[in-house]
Amino acid sequence: MRLRNFTITSFCILFFSAAYAQKGGSISVGVTPGLSYMLKQNTYFLANNSKELNYKPKFSYHVFIQGGYNFKEQHGIVAYANFCDEGQNYKDEFKYKIYPALIGTHTKSVDFKYMGFGVLYRFAPLLQGQKAHIRIKTDQFHWRLKLLVGFETDFLLQAQMKYRVNLNNTGNIIDYGYPIPYSIPGYPIPTPTGGVPGYGFAGYSPNQSNNYKSYFKTIQGVGVLKFGVDYIFNNNMYMGFAIETKFGLNDVNASAYKVHPDYHKSKNYFFGLNVELGYNFKKTGEKKIKTKEVTKTKVKHAGVDVNRQVDKVDKKTIKKLKQK
Repeated sequence: MRLRNFTITSFCILFFSAAYAQKGGSISVGVTPGLSYMLKQNTYFLANNSKELNYKPKFSYHVFIQGGYNFKEQHGIVAYANFCDEGQNYKDEFKYKIYPALIGTHTKSVDFKYMGFGVLYRFAPLLQGQKAHIRIKTDQFHWRLKLLVGFETDFLLQAQMKYRVNLNNTGNIIDYGYPIPYSIPGYPIPTPTGGVPGYGFAGYSPNQSNNYKSYFKTIQGVGVLKFGVDYIFNNNMYMGFAIETKFGLNDVNASAYKVHPDYHKSKNYFFGLNVELGYNFKKTGEKKIKTKEVTKTKVKHAGVDVNRQVDKVDKKTIKKLKQK
């Protein structure tokens, strides 16, 4: 709870200060399509015949809104909120004759929905010669490299899992759910004492719904790395592109599922293309040219005030025009 409160508070402060900043500030929205992975799967349900399924690509994405502030030309900070769709797909062949109800192609999917909040350090260097060749009138630059590094905290909104078997590859699809029910003939039945290592484990029973949120931790810490480029238009709008990598810092499995002797930590990873559209606020620190008031100077010629004589002539002219 402390980590959650700290993250939300820090995000709110940094985001709103960035969004309303008038010096080097920016705000943007975007999406990051890509592939996600949950490495190290826990399959302890077939005793000594257990094995991990082969990993298959899973299309995932993030949708985000973010604000930034550059406290120096090349250095700044970014705060953001994003919705994350992640997980992992699996597919493999089972040919174990001792489990006739499991022979065939096994497919498994894990789907996570997260709400994430992050803070990143932003470094936007200028290449050698860039000021001399790509400079525009407002002292901005059309192209800027960017490197962002930081930390994100994700809060689990939803977790779903599906486990299906194409029995004997005949097209007879059986939806077993997850874990595989131990009621299948030949499947080891867990003992009341907690299970015998290698022969099943108490507490692993078929889930009664598609909601598997209790199987996982509600919070995960994530490291974030982005590298790419921004194109800045003359009206201060910009389009950004970056390769984004996210790597989980903690085990995502709930504590109740960590007691098996062969247990391995599971962590989430993501790799995608970050695309954003944003606006850069104008800097107020630029020097403004002050216009000086032009005062009339008196010109004298041979002791005569020429300016005064001109004023008298102008007044006489105005009177004649009014009389007409």
